Amino acid sequence: MPPARIDRRQLSEPAPPAPVVLPEFSEAGVLLAITYSIRDGRRGEFFDLMRELKPLLTSIGGADVSVYEDRSRPNYLMEVFRFKDEADFTAFDDKFHKDRKIAAIYALLDDIVEAEKSDFKIFERRL
Repeated sequence: MPPARIDRRQLSEPAPPAPVVLPEFSEAGVLLAITYSIRDGRRGEFFDLMRELKPLLTSIGGADVSVYEDRSRPNYLMEVFRFKDEADFTAFDDKFHKDRKIAAIYALLDDIVEAEKSDFKIFERRL
C-alpha cells in the first residue's frame, strides 16, 4: 500500500506576525494632520503622488511623515507630520509654501480628493 499523501502546507509552521512598531509621540511638540477622502477609482494615483512627494517633504524638514488609512472608512486617509517643536514646524511650513514641485503635486492631489470631505489640522502637545 502506498504511503498516505502528505499535505506540505501542514508541515510548515506559519510565519510569526511582524512586530508592531508604534511611533513614539512623546517627542513630537507639533502634529500636522491632513485628511483626504479619495475619489472612487483614484486610490492608486493618490499613492503614486504620495511616493513622489515624500522625498521632497523630507528634503525640506518633513522627515517624520506617515500616511494612515481609517479602517472604518474606505479611501479615507490621513497624512501625519511630526515636528519636535513650533520652530521646526514653522521652518518646514515656510519652505513648504515656497517649493514649486511640492505645490504642483498637491495641485494634482486636489483633483483626486474630495475637498469637502478633506481637511487639515495642527495639534500642539499639552501634556
